[in-house]
Amino acid sequence: MVSLLDLPAEIRLILYTYLLTPNEYVKSYQKLKDRWSSPGIGPLCTIPRPYVKQHTPSILLLNKKITIEALHYLYRIPLDLYGTPSTYFVMRQMDITEFISEHYLQRIHHGVLRLNHANKHFVLSLLDMWGAENRLERLDVYRPKTHLDSQHWKVVESRLWTFSSIVPVVFHEVDDPLNAKASAAT
Repeated sequence: MVSLLDLPAEIRLILYTYLLTPNEYVKSYQKLKDRWSSPGIGPLCTIPRPYVKQHTPSILLLNKKITIEALHYLYRIPLDLYGTPSTYFVMRQMDITEFISEHYLQRIHHGVLRLNHANKHFVLSLLDMWGAENRLERLDVYRPKTHLDSQHWKVVESRLWTFSSIVPVVFHEVDDPLNAKASAAT
């Protein structure tokens, strides 16, 4: 019987590419939006705060050697970070750590912030988390070309510029930051 560890490293890397998909957390955003917009749901204030189930990819549970090797690869996959879904008026904004673990966020090497709004709470909580500990080698920030004059944008940009003294932050102005594709090689 052939073990996963018997395969060449190049083959294992291809398998990790298919099994480790950190950017899939965004699917939970749509599930929440669909839930809140369902007909017959009643007043939004009667809905309990949603719980997003986080899971560990099965490949990370096989054995210690595979886990170490797969995590090494996982932390190098560029992570696209979108502002968390808006909740209704009686709830605070959802935190990114409700979708992705803080431990994982602090170990990524390349983050890509895709902001269509200032998302002040979202960005500031990320920067606070990364201020405590991070292994970022680069942070790309995609933001819209227009509507950058609000107070929220000024706060977000100020904190990002300060953070750039720790980690290289590259700003990109685009028409639609949610659909702008960043090259992982740049």
